[in-house]
Amino acid sequence: MRTLFALALVLAACSGRERGDDPSASDSPSVVSAGGADRLLLRFPRAGGPVRAFAYPRVDSLVWTSTASVPAIERVLGFDADAGSVAALDARGVPLRLDLRMGAVARETRTKLSYVASQDGNVIYGVAADGTIRRLTPAGEWKFKPPVRPRELFPQSDGGLLVVADARNGTTVWRVHPPQESLVDTARLPLAQRAVGTPLGDRLYFTVDTGLIGVRARDLTPVPSVRVPQRIRAAVTTPSGDRIYLLTAGSRELIVVDRYAERIATRITLPDTSRELRMDPTGRYVLARAAQKDTVWVVGVATDTLVGGAATGWRADLPLVTPDGAIALLRGNDVVLVDGESLETMRRVPGGGRDLWHFIEWNGFRPRNTSLDEPVQFEGMDTVAPDSGDSLDPFGATPSPDSLGPIPDSVTPRRPTDTAPSQPITSPGFTVQYAALRDQAAAQAIAKEIEVDGERARVVHTTQGGLDIWRVVLGPYPTRERAEDVARRTGRSPWIYEGRP
Repeated sequence: MRTLFALALVLAACSGRERGDDPSASDSPSVVSAGGADRLLLRFPRAGGPVRAFAYPRVDSLVWTSTASVPAIERVLGFDADAGSVAALDARGVPLRLDLRMGAVARETRTKLSYVASQDGNVIYGVAADGTIRRLTPAGEWKFKPPVRPRELFPQSDGGLLVVADARNGTTVWRVHPPQESLVDTARLPLAQRAVGTPLGDRLYFTVDTGLIGVRARDLTPVPSVRVPQRIRAAVTTPSGDRIYLLTAGSRELIVVDRYAERIATRITLPDTSRELRMDPTGRYVLARAAQKDTVWVVGVATDTLVGGAATGWRADLPLVTPDGAIALLRGNDVVLVDGESLETMRRVPGGGRDLWHFIEWNGFRPRNTSLDEPVQFEGMDTVAPDSGDSLDPFGATPSPDSLGPIPDSVTPRRPTDTAPSQPITSPGFTVQYAALRDQAAAQAIAKEIEVDGERARVVHTTQGGLDIWRVVLGPYPTRERAEDVARRTGRSPWIYEGRP
């Protein structure tokens, strides 16, 4: 499981040295985040060009610029923190990868694909013109042609894939698990409209004329349906999947469905009708796009109340909720950051609207200890000077031992002495989290179903904005590999993050 996506209940601002828009600042970035990973804003020129990274919240603190120009980008598909690469879809519908360490752009296909999706930024799925599903990874490609041309793809964190297709008499969902070239499970549903996957990947919902239906991702068994009075126009789920927010045609109401009670929990009246919804990745706000004007309605998830409205354009990347809870609004060619609770303007980014915005959390731009890139030296040997080009690239290859010449007998290796030795690195471990709910009983019910090697999941209580939150967790474990092993063995799709619950 490559995705590092922690549900942060309290997000702290990162700190960094103000440097202005000076490309040379990327030589020695200084970005710090309380959560262990650096909060970075990537800005892709919408017309194409070099990509820039900024140390958020200092949106003018440039830390990196790509060496290669990126073509015009339609949307970002995902970020692979392990590889340090961003998967994106260009304006022609062709997927590409941007290597943040090398600043280079790579394409694994020249063919336009439809319904392109990625769960982790590493594996990219798309549908070719002949209906073949193509799975693109840095290690190679996998192809599979289902019985009917797909209309939507939902990658799963366990490596599987849910495929949605329409036939004359209804909608079909298949579950496949590459590299197998066979259908693992099949579910047949009434003819459905939109499909909405939960971020945890444990359910797939569909809107139909009578309301909301769905299936469990792991075995495609149906879940109870929820009736709504009008045709559903838009739907999103919270990051934990405990609630689904619905817009219905011709109504000003935002309907909130409790997934565990399988019923409508509350209704929020908006100032006007809306046509699209967008969920904050950390579950603090729902953004509703007004149907008749360039306005967004902001709804607080913790309280299910309307915060207010703000003027903004609407496109694939903006408006969005930033890591520290501000809301980035599109106003002409500028981006305006407003406070998420008061909607008062905090700062303006002139020309920010000319870029596509995407936030990541990553430590890859931090300066490296120089001793990590120096070869082992031996007593009695002449020191071999590295190639002059190696010193310019901290991620360059280490010279092979053969290039150092023969090793004399009876010598012991020693490391170069660092005049400022670094402190020992300690890790708080890695936690596996399955849900973050406002219902204690629902959290306890989930925890009872999860057990690995005699260890049962537990419920951890926290608060957010004065409201109680119950999280279902296992761990922490000493290594990410151990946490990933536990996650796979539970047969569920949790989040894994560094730190204690």
